[in-house]
Parts: sequence; C-alpha cells; structure tokens
Amino acid sequence: MSDYNLYDAISAALVKQIKQYFPGVPVRPQSIKKSPPAPPYITYKIYDDYDRVLFNDVENETFDVHIQFKAISNSESEAKTLGQELRKLFFLQQPAYELYQQHIIAQSCDAIPPVDQYLDVDWQFTAGADYAFEVQDNFTDQTQTGTISTIKPQFNIKKGDAS
Repeated sequence: MSDYNLYDAISAALVKQIKQYFPGVPVRPQSIKKSPPAPPYITYKIYDDYDRVLFNDVENETFDVHIQFKAISNSESEAKTLGQELRKLFFLQQPAYELYQQHIIAQSCDAIPPVDQYLDVDWQFTAGADYAFEVQDNFTDQTQTGTISTIKPQFNIKKGDAS
C-alpha cells in the first residue's frame, strides 16, 4: 500500500478553501484534544468515509464522503452567518473548480441543527453545513505485477470436427 492518505488530502483541499474565503477564522478537526481557539472558529469532521457510488470499481474508484463543518461563536448571529456561508462555499464557481481539479465535487449540503450551550461564563453557538462530496481516489491495483507483451496462440483444428 502507498503512503498517500486520501482523507488527509481531502481535508487539506477543503480547509484550504475555507481559509481562503474565511481569512482569520481558525479551522481545525472537530475531534482534537487541543484547547479551542478564540471564537469564531470552524471545525470539520469526516463522519462517513465511504458511500459507494459504483459497483465493483477498484482503481480510481468514485465514492461519496460526508463531512460536517461547524461554525462556533459566542455570538448567535455570527455563528448563523458563518454557517450559511459554509453551506454555499463549495458550490461557488472558483472553489468548485479548484476542488474539481483534485477530484472532489460537492454533491449536496444541508444545514446542521443549531446547538446552543452555556459554558460556565458565556454562551457558545453552533451552526454549519453537512456536505456530501463525491471523490475519486487515485488507487491502482498493484497486486499483479508485470504485463503481457505478446500472445502467440496456437489453434489445433481438425477438419470435420463440428464441435
């Protein structure tokens, strides 16, 4: 198997777009033990990593991944605004084109339910986007080495043999 990590590549491509269109807003994986940055910030999580599109494709397979992006803020309107912009981002012409070049296509997007939490001294508001992306991996079956360069078939056909 190769050292290439498809899911890291997908995450990096999407985070690059978020950072480009939301400059100054930190972006981080949702499941990380590090202390969160000051709000607002955006988290992401690949929660469904393989929803098969075609049957029996192994090389350069196309499949869907589902990723949730959360805008977190101590301002409800700021969280909702970032969430709304996240729901549109990957369908915009330039981000969609740049992702297409990396075999990533936004298929659909839904809003996530808002989650409001009181954290000892302040409120935390969450809004965001739940995306389905169609991706194509660059996997090549390397279990069979070599190629057949020539074939020289020999047929032995007897006259009168009707079968």
